[in-house]
Amino acid sequence: MLIKHCRFSIHFDVDRLQRDVDKLQAAQWKEHYNKSNYDGEWTTLQLRALGGSPDNNTAMQSSALQLQQSYLDTPMLQQCEYIPHVLNFFKAEKTAVRLMKLSAGAIIKPHRDYDLNLEQGEARIHVPIYTHAAVHFMLQDERIVMDEGSCWYLNLSLPHSVKNLGTKDRIHLVIDLVANDWLRNYFQETDHAIAMMEEPPAQAFKDDDKLKMIAELRRMQTPMGNQLADEMEATLRKPTK
Repeated sequence: MLIKHCRFSIHFDVDRLQRDVDKLQAAQWKEHYNKSNYDGEWTTLQLRALGGSPDNNTAMQSSALQLQQSYLDTPMLQQCEYIPHVLNFFKAEKTAVRLMKLSAGAIIKPHRDYDLNLEQGEARIHVPIYTHAAVHFMLQDERIVMDEGSCWYLNLSLPHSVKNLGTKDRIHLVIDLVANDWLRNYFQETDHAIAMMEEPPAQAFKDDDKLKMIAELRRMQTPMGNQLADEMEATLRKPTK
């Protein structure tokens, strides 16, 4: 059995989360680098990033490439008063940490983040900060309704998509964790709302998927994007003779 999704029992302070986000609203939000996966505006603000650069909005799974740089806090995180406390709750290594904004009317097309699940060693946590009833988040064939301040794990190696059908933006705090004993034990606590599934996890990154990601990284035309593309290219299977 695999975990499909989990609503953790912890609930974070919505007012304090929103105050942190409001201080950063005037910052330069970056378009999500995978532009083929969405229509409308889907932007990110990096709180932890490769090299600690707020300009680097990539968030790569370890199965996709072997990273040669570390994830570090950015100056944006230092402007927050409450979000560091949220991050400190999770006693696991944090890689990418972002504020992710799906603007009113925007959609994220159905896709998979291969190997991004607890069973494969990586977990993505969502904490909604600004959301509303007209946001439709679909995980496989199930709509997931996430309230402001709630805390969720989602098995994103499954097909998922999002539509913001309302007139207000949706903003989530998105935390990528490396699974460890603390995190696995936390899932075992009995007061969480966990949905299990028998379907096996999605297959690991295909070369076709890697090629698409490489193309998107090249389109960024940045030294970091090119470096990540080079590292990902090095993991492609060599043709057999």
